[in-house]
Amino acid sequence: MVRRGIVECRGCGAAKPVSAYSTLNASGVPRPYCKPCNAERVRLSHYNATREFVDLLLDFQQARCAICRVADSGVRTLHIDHDHACCPGRRSCGKCVRGLVCSNCNAYGLAWYERLPPELQTFDVLNQYLEDPPAKRLHARYEDSASR
Repeated sequence: MVRRGIVECRGCGAAKPVSAYSTLNASGVPRPYCKPCNAERVRLSHYNATREFVDLLLDFQQARCAICRVADSGVRTLHIDHDHACCPGRRSCGKCVRGLVCSNCNAYGLAWYERLPPELQTFDVLNQYLEDPPAKRLHARYEDSASR
């Protein structure tokens, strides 16, 4: 809803100025989601994940990076990590999501480590994360409770 330059975001429900929204096209009509909510929708869509799942995973990881355990500051959110070998395209199937990791572990740790030859992949912390990621354990927990 637009009224006097103020738009109510469909995502967060906050009333924000039109400048807080991207436009749909050259007509200048604002998108129904503010820029942060729209970015989150795109991020979740890219990984085929829901906000509820990411929130559960964040809680399961105690709001910390799954690898180095640095706490999520809220300023720069944790990245959704997935197994690139599972989905060769740009989007994830969602089943290959492994966990939430900080920028450093995502860009410098995992990206570098996974390109090493197997005989050089000797870091226990990274091997443990790759073999038994938090998302896999979270799914197992819910499958166990559903089967009871």
